[in-house]
Amino acid sequence: MFDNSLNPGKIEKLNEGFLLTANPKTDFICKYHHYTRDDAAFFYTEQLGDFTLSAEVETIGSADYDAAFLMVRESEDRWIKLAVELGVDGNYNVVSVITAPWSDDANGELLSTGKCWLRITRKDDFWGLHYSTDGLKWRFVRAFGLGLGKNVMIGFGIQAPVGADCSGKVTAITLSDKSVVNFRDGS
Repeated sequence: MFDNSLNPGKIEKLNEGFLLTANPKTDFICKYHHYTRDDAAFFYTEQLGDFTLSAEVETIGSADYDAAFLMVRESEDRWIKLAVELGVDGNYNVVSVITAPWSDDANGELLSTGKCWLRITRKDDFWGLHYSTDGLKWRFVRAFGLGLGKNVMIGFGIQAPVGADCSGKVTAITLSDKSVVNFRDGS
């Protein structure tokens, strides 16, 4: 699984996941009427229909916006990214970006470390994003409608938009063909 890559970066297989190293100055973002960056490393599989993808994601960043992430992608200008990102204030945050065709950029919870569990769920064309500090109790990030094709690319990646020294771990990856029942409380 996750044998395909877009903009390949350095990836090393671990016992329970992967160690990733970002290529310098790489990102996924479509700034409104300004520019598109589509050059970060993304490792994926194709998924048809409803699903839930979760993993423990750790970012070891050194510059603003360094991030390891989960991603759903239809095309260069239609995708979802849920990340553990190093903010401009030096703190790690849960960050979500929805692009259709321009990217929003929503900083969420501050994290005490650069590691947490991330989860993306699809139910038809409705999406739920959640995070967890223990992989058991999920907290709501956002829910939204976004019409993507039934077959999409799903997986994980790493970015270093302004720097040259970001690595990350994606471990305990699970993929199910079921969505969560309650998008608000994560159950």
